Amino acid sequence: MDTKWTDSTIIDLQNVINISREDPERVLKYLTQFKELIPERMAHLKESLLKGDRRMMRQILHKMSPQLQFFGIKNITTPIQRMEFEYQTMPVMELEQLVNNIIAKLDAAVNEVSKIINSNFE
Repeated sequence: MDTKWTDSTIIDLQNVINISREDPERVLKYLTQFKELIPERMAHLKESLLKGDRRMMRQILHKMSPQLQFFGIKNITTPIQRMEFEYQTMPVMELEQLVNNIIAKLDAAVNEVSKIINSNFE
């Protein structure tokens, strides 16, 4: 695989490459799935945040967690785990800040994945 693939700063692209057995078609498949699924889930997360639906926020993050771990998004596991365990008791402002920070990291990850796809597959 091309070494410029490993220049990612938000995701652990090397993990995706390793799991894909360095098969470019598989790498593209995983990256494309991420690019398609995460923005939709982010939209649901934002909607749940606006509604103040703590349970739904927790469920959305819980569903995304395996994929986010697969992509090795840096500094996101701990905030998600915190949200999963403290979603009922966390003060509203702290909850909003935590979820907004998670959304910002996810947005940056989607942008990075898009750049990787554009520079390596198009």
